[in-house]
Amino acid sequence: MEIEVIKLGGSILQSVETFGRAAEIVQKEMAQGRLPICVVSAMKGVTDQIIGALNGCLNEPGYDPKIFVVDLFERHLIALPPGVEADEAMETEFEKLLHVLSYIKSSGELADSVYAYAVSRGENLSSRVLSLHLENAKVENRCIYGEDLMVTDEHNKEAAVILDETRIRLQLNLNPVLEKGIVPIIAGFAGRSESGKVTILGRGGTDDTAVNIAYGLGVRRTIKYVMEEGIMSIDPKFIRELREENPDIMGQFYDLPEPKIIPYLSYVEASELLREGRTKVVHYKVLDPLMKGNIELQIKNYYDEESEGTIIGKVEEAIYIDNESRPKAISYQRGLVGVRFLPSQSITPTEVYGEVFSALSKRGVDVRYVSTSGYQLSFLMPKEDQKRAIDALKKLDIALEVAPLKGVKGTFSVVGSEMRGMKGFFSRLTGTLARHGVNIEQATQPNTENIIRFSIDDNDIPMAVAAVYNEFFK
Repeated sequence: MEIEVIKLGGSILQSVETFGRAAEIVQKEMAQGRLPICVVSAMKGVTDQIIGALNGCLNEPGYDPKIFVVDLFERHLIALPPGVEADEAMETEFEKLLHVLSYIKSSGELADSVYAYAVSRGENLSSRVLSLHLENAKVENRCIYGEDLMVTDEHNKEAAVILDETRIRLQLNLNPVLEKGIVPIIAGFAGRSESGKVTILGRGGTDDTAVNIAYGLGVRRTIKYVMEEGIMSIDPKFIRELREENPDIMGQFYDLPEPKIIPYLSYVEASELLREGRTKVVHYKVLDPLMKGNIELQIKNYYDEESEGTIIGKVEEAIYIDNESRPKAISYQRGLVGVRFLPSQSITPTEVYGEVFSALSKRGVDVRYVSTSGYQLSFLMPKEDQKRAIDALKKLDIALEVAPLKGVKGTFSVVGSEMRGMKGFFSRLTGTLARHGVNIEQATQPNTENIIRFSIDDNDIPMAVAAVYNEFFK
């Protein structure tokens, strides 16, 4: 039987109906000869509720963790199939959560490892609810917790998975279950460090769990079910915001096309889009195991069985029905600030880059855009990182001048491997911006020609994105 990994997120797992839908998907996959490994998130909002309970235990003298756990238990009971009651395994998970919250309340202490253990309990609870739904549907299954599968480094709150050791752990624990045709239900988000402490994988942690399972078992296909249709040609929120906040701009593009699903993205194209942060349906950290394992990730609507959604894979080219080459997507970032760095002219660029990026990395500066001109370097970053960047760069012996750039900046990007070799494309792109009064401050394009990124004044982002989207996606 073919093995596949399916990821079910918290935005999906909210109620008895949505858990029932998950059980239907599992049954249909098995009927088609595929054995799914289900990786689940906590029910919607539960992780935030647990974090709130941790804060209550630490900071509110009258806080009662038992009341919180009982309320949380009731919420999960309501999500069970009609007539089905919580089993001993599910009740035990709530007892564990109460125990750790009570300990924090009495001790007044919260170590990072205890924090990681507590906030990852929501995934364990969710896995137990899905297990009872599958049992009710006569599907044999087994709950396995992420902390028993994912081997990580020692960073409790933002752990990185150690792929080779995780592969061994996965094969040891999952292969016997799969060989018997049993559906594994994996609680995502958590791992365990080599020293034995529970860790969490940070933002996108359950996505991370799913693709690492696929990599470790040599599975070639992973499906992430979402409430959206897939990755879109432009963030739908942008169109809504344009109508509400910039009616004067919208008036110039009265027939601006609605966002469309991107049917296919290569790993490289996906990397460009996901790292800009405007695409929330999947986190960029999934790309490393996908690329190393040559794994295909399908992002698919939870209820629309006919839609293929978006597929992320190895091949760069995609064939459009109308045979017209065009970009696939536009993405953008706003609210950035800049730093200009002029180094000593007595050393090579390679030495400059090594010292500069090492200094920024050590200070945790989130560089979003880099531009070079001779020896001069310019960086864009979130506002909260600018002071740290300036302080770090001024301390370098090679620094001749370090200065903030004036104003608030934004970047926007046109993405798609089909742009490669399109004669006149860059001229058409910059001409569109010029006609609409957008001043380009900086522009970059890698050798692969799959992305062109511009730095402009933040106030020009709505006009720039609307104009380019209208020009190429109409």
